Amino acid sequence: MSENYLNGLLPAVQGGKLWLHRFTKRDYPQAFREYLAQFADLYRDAAASMGEDALAEALLDALAEGWKRQRFWNRTVAQLDDKQMLVTFLSPMLLEIGLEELCRRLRDGWAARWPKEAYQVGTHEELQSGFRNAIFGISLDGFGGRGN
Repeated sequence: MSENYLNGLLPAVQGGKLWLHRFTKRDYPQAFREYLAQFADLYRDAAASMGEDALAEALLDALAEGWKRQRFWNRTVAQLDDKQMLVTFLSPMLLEIGLEELCRRLRDGWAARWPKEAYQVGTHEELQSGFRNAIFGISLDGFGGRGN
């Protein structure tokens, strides 16, 4: 895969600062739609041109290289941010656009490389349904007749 091509795909994971703060009950649906609009076609084209297995390996290699370029005290945070992007945005997008195999290969490849940091995937709807109404950790669901 050419480096320029890969550089177009990496912001979907490494651009977490733009997306992670929007992973809230109210903002996630709109953020996810915007994420789809920005990255879905790029990932479809990449998967079609190089195959899902090769694409998954190239992405994981590029992520690991990106962490090596971080200062040693920032590497763990960068890895956690990338993992959160895989869980909350990239994997649900891949499932949404029919690239289930790429999603599985990324998850399995990550688990093989970093077994203590393995993750599970879910759809956008599953993630959205996991938000709850709470203040200071106290659930407000069912309080005063309010539901989700």
